[in-house]
Amino acid sequence: MDTSHLWESLPLPTNRLETFKKDIAEGKVPELPFNIIGQLNLKQTVKERIQQIDSARMITNLIIAEYGNGKTNLLKYLELFYKTYPELGVSVQYSRADVERTDLVLFLLKIVQDKYLSDLIDAIKVFQGSPDLVPPLVNNFESNFREIQEYTLKLFLPQNTDEQITELLYLGTGRLYNKRFFDKFELEQLKDFNRREILVLYLNLLSSQSKYIIFAIDEIEKIREKSKIRFSHFLTSYRELVDLFNQINGHYLLISFTDSIGSSEISTANDALYTRIKNDIVNIEPLKSIEDIIELIEYLNGLFGTQKDSKEIYSSFIKKGATNNRIAIQEISKLLYEQDIDESFETQLENAKLTDLYKQTEIKLENDEAFKNLHRKFFDPFEYYIDSIGLDSSNLNKQEKTFVDFITEKVHYFIFKSYLEDFENERLRISNLLAEYPSFNIVVYAPEKLELTHSKLDLTEGNRLEIIDIDPRVLFILFVVFKENYDYQPAISDIISSYTKRKL
Repeated sequence: MDTSHLWESLPLPTNRLETFKKDIAEGKVPELPFNIIGQLNLKQTVKERIQQIDSARMITNLIIAEYGNGKTNLLKYLELFYKTYPELGVSVQYSRADVERTDLVLFLLKIVQDKYLSDLIDAIKVFQGSPDLVPPLVNNFESNFREIQEYTLKLFLPQNTDEQITELLYLGTGRLYNKRFFDKFELEQLKDFNRREILVLYLNLLSSQSKYIIFAIDEIEKIREKSKIRFSHFLTSYRELVDLFNQINGHYLLISFTDSIGSSEISTANDALYTRIKNDIVNIEPLKSIEDIIELIEYLNGLFGTQKDSKEIYSSFIKKGATNNRIAIQEISKLLYEQDIDESFETQLENAKLTDLYKQTEIKLENDEAFKNLHRKFFDPFEYYIDSIGLDSSNLNKQEKTFVDFITEKVHYFIFKSYLEDFENERLRISNLLAEYPSFNIVVYAPEKLELTHSKLDLTEGNRLEIIDIDPRVLFILFVVFKENYDYQPAISDIISSYTKRKL
């Protein structure tokens, strides 16, 4: 597979430049999947694997890095790269891990069904006149593949119409699963266990027509956070798929995992998988070398047209340091735009001599289990706060998590989840607020770990949108401290104002 242009800097869409500048102006890190700085070992590994994507075996890599070092950026770069070069015959299907669907095989089958149905139909028609070519697609019906022999032969019958092929494909993916659908084709009902061999068949059909997929599955740590049992199930299905790689012609599975423990976490949870993929594990490291930092500065400098001296920016940056690549981009961007940096939240607490009171309140709330269902409990002390500073709390809608301030013409909207199962729903909610209040600014308070940006939302009315990164738990504690300590209210009010970028 041709990879001659891989890792070249990709063009920034001109219509998104202002969106990215707005992110940076608010101290956020925009999505920048247009260039991968440094990471020579990672890039070399991924490049070598992609060169093998049209070989006789499926391949995989597990990418591990701590939060903020650019796993998602890498996956998004690959997605954008192959959209830029469609003639290469590779497509990238980026997905975040689904905590409700932890069988990796079924997850990939759903992607194939949703994105490649017409390609599968076209491929099946090519084989309809050559029945002898079908068995090699399914390991000559040996071992567990014999259980799908009847189904496979039915799928390639020359008399099948497009509608019948579609229904048969849906029987394979599980979209149609009722016995009566199988009876219609005089087939024995398939089981979920058979879907592994079905996936092999479908992927081999696509590769037979020189269509190759990079499955980019992001944030599998979310499954582990939801349930150790679910995470174990995911890893088991991953291992089962790896065991079928030698039956699949080509394709590439890239999985990313955020964890400070790294490979040992996989080994502990599923050693059978770890022994199979230990040589396929790649780490993303924070940028540390002078050359990489200078390259990042020059890239951002050129991208946003700031025309600053790279060495001077480097000298200022190195005094601050950065624990991960995301913070490095953030700090460099601030220096390029000469932004004033507020004192940290912890410093402000310390200067006001409120650190102990804050910590005592936090412990009390923890003991009272006040952080459970925070999205409900948050608004009582918040209501007290907005009344106390002279705003009208009658326009607070606790169920919708909004506060409309008609004096300053702002709508304050709060997000509490740091992981959104359906990001599009949240995007639609914010879009609706922009439409409902056409002359107001919309201020969205989003958890820091959600990494919500203007570039992610990509809304046409984004110029009226402000995004404030917070920790909902911290803001809740501050409101409670304010409510319960009258003498300290002026100082706490100043800290709340600073913490919310002077929006509250």
